[in-house]
Amino acid sequence: MKYKYQAGATFERRVKSYFESNDYVVFRSAGSRSPADLICLKAGEVILVQCKISGRLTPLEKQKLMILKDELNCQVAIFSRNGRELVREDL
Repeated sequence: MKYKYQAGATFERRVKSYFESNDYVVFRSAGSRSPADLICLKAGEVILVQCKISGRLTPLEKQKLMILKDELNCQVAIFSRNGRELVREDL
């Protein structure tokens, strides 16, 4: 279990760095069990990000993100990986 947490946290930090290198301000909600792992902000843009190494969301996770997307009028993205490459899927 500890390894899974560490792998997930490392992946979240990698995605966070990706957004920061593209001029976003990023907040990480580590261990909070919130619908989004990262909140990425740039002038006029908000992206809620869920980081899943496997790329799979549960139906409930997806539903919560879609509700937030509609309520906040923001973008939602899932980040996974293919080998060492980051993969982005917009919802």
